[in-house]
Amino acid sequence: MKKRAEISATSRVKKVLNTGFLLSVGLASVAKENLEKITNELVSKGRLNEKQGRKLVGDLIRRSKKERDRVFKLLRR
Repeated sequence: MKKRAEISATSRVKKVLNTGFLLSVGLASVAKENLEKITNELVSKGRLNEKQGRKLVGDLIRRSKKERDRVFKLLRR
């Protein structure tokens, strides 16, 4: 009987982690949109040139994907 309870608890934990993961993906999407908006404003004000803006957005998106993949691998264990 204890085995079933452990499996159920494990299932609940995985479900919570999966929900958290999906939430983080949604937040990342919103963050990307905001980042692009802020970057465009910086470019229009002359604080960044277009190339620097694209590089900034690209770097942050790559880092976000790398972190997302790391978390996803942890969840699949």
